Amino acid sequence: MTGLWFEITARVTPQQADAVSAVMRDVSPGGVSIEEAIDILGPEKGFLVRENEPVLVRAYLPSSELGAVLVSDLRLAMEAFPSVELVAKPIYEQDWSVSWREFFGVVDSGGRLLIVPSWIDHTPEPDQLVIRLDPGRAFGTGHHETTRLCLSSLEEHVSAGQEVLDVGTGSGVLAIGAILLGAARVTAIDIDPVAAEVAVENCKENGVLDRIAVSSGTLTPAHEGRYDLVVANISTDANIGLAPSFAAVTKRGGHLILSGILGVDAPRVRDVMVAAGFHLLALGYERDWSLLEFVRAA
Repeated sequence: MTGLWFEITARVTPQQADAVSAVMRDVSPGGVSIEEAIDILGPEKGFLVRENEPVLVRAYLPSSELGAVLVSDLRLAMEAFPSVELVAKPIYEQDWSVSWREFFGVVDSGGRLLIVPSWIDHTPEPDQLVIRLDPGRAFGTGHHETTRLCLSSLEEHVSAGQEVLDVGTGSGVLAIGAILLGAARVTAIDIDPVAAEVAVENCKENGVLDRIAVSSGTLTPAHEGRYDLVVANISTDANIGLAPSFAAVTKRGGHLILSGILGVDAPRVRDVMVAAGFHLLALGYERDWSLLEFVRAA
């Protein structure tokens, strides 16, 4: 046992999941998980999501004086969602850091990129590019719609020799995918230092750490790099807030790929990015989620 934490669970509608998880993530040093209703298909086969059923959003807070303060902050923030009840239970870190693995199978979205958990033996097809992944407490297993949308878009837009920026890298899955598709180098940033640590380990597992620079922090317009392609799988508001930074770091004629955006919010993101100097190339959807592809004005 490595320490006692409290698992705080909110049972929400699929439409509330994005907003509630953002609130819970702001106060949760132990990370946040989003658990959809699923049907398990069997070992190494993954699962199917049951649409329109309640979603469980879980946050992890330490059993300490700090934890008590964070719980109080969370309850105050959740007053914006009066219909959502928070349920707490004690859990040891060692237990929850590994128990979810039984639900994480191989992710094959039909393209070249294949996500294989690091603890599963799997033989890919000859033309598939394998991302070996252990997400730990970071976002990005490949099962979420936004990650799959981003991987498909990377397959379309990454070309040999490109410089790529991955904002909100999480487990590092998109950064690793970009390298496997031919990018020369990737800069990967995440606001969460735990996620950055997880991304580094996954880059090592895939033998690409020499071509991916991972750091913890926030992208700003003062960032020195300039990139052929920028991808950000974060949230609607985070993407909108970073518009000036995206404009500063994307090379003229370069591509910007944004997801983590509910379909209903796509027009708002589009308008902000167009105002920042981007042209919309394509808009894709999977269930309630969207992905927007832009090109920086030449």
